[in-house]
Amino acid sequence: MSDLDSLHSKIQAHLDRQEKEWEHFIFSKEDGGFYQGLDEIKITGSRSSEKRFEEYEILEYLSKDKTVLDIGSNVGFFSIYVSKFVERIFGVEINPYLVAIGNDVKDFLNIKNTNFINSSFEECHFDEKFDIIFSFANDSTIDDNTKFNFSEYIEKIVSLLKEDGLLIFESQAIDSVIPKQLDKKVDYLEKKFTILKRKKVSSTYPKTIDFRDFLILKKSNVT
Repeated sequence: MSDLDSLHSKIQAHLDRQEKEWEHFIFSKEDGGFYQGLDEIKITGSRSSEKRFEEYEILEYLSKDKTVLDIGSNVGFFSIYVSKFVERIFGVEINPYLVAIGNDVKDFLNIKNTNFINSSFEECHFDEKFDIIFSFANDSTIDDNTKFNFSEYIEKIVSLLKEDGLLIFESQAIDSVIPKQLDKKVDYLEKKFTILKRKKVSSTYPKTIDFRDFLILKKSNVT
């Protein structure tokens, strides 16, 4: 058995345990249990980390002196991909089976600057502030694990960002079909941030949604 085959076996064991033991919604079951894909380890998933990174066009905002927080990091493949461009990245994920997968993959790839924390965002505490925070469709979730309302969620993000820090925000799939819901969120975001970029990005999950809204926001001095 090759090293990659061994990694895949470890990952599958975590997915099998998740299927038996996790009482909440499991994303991307139809794609083998992988919401995120990572070419380097030959896992496709519902959404390719490489394609998302390219489409997001965030490279100009990343550098080796930046620390990043990824809220709801799932299996951590996007965090792992981004790790090569930043000083450190932390992924927060409530599902312990997905955290275990992320840890196995980062160890396999010998990545030292990525840490996965098994916690809800609401309960997670940090002793530092971040240059960049990723919020990719995590301001609310369909797995019953989100307790914050939108304003509480954003307030915590603001408290965790350094001055002039960036929030990189992808909307929920449902926001694309309920524009008024998204408009309310953007109105609130503009009270705390300056919008640097806003565009549509493709959404391959769920398959009924073709696009999401994507924003890059800079923390303002407004309280």
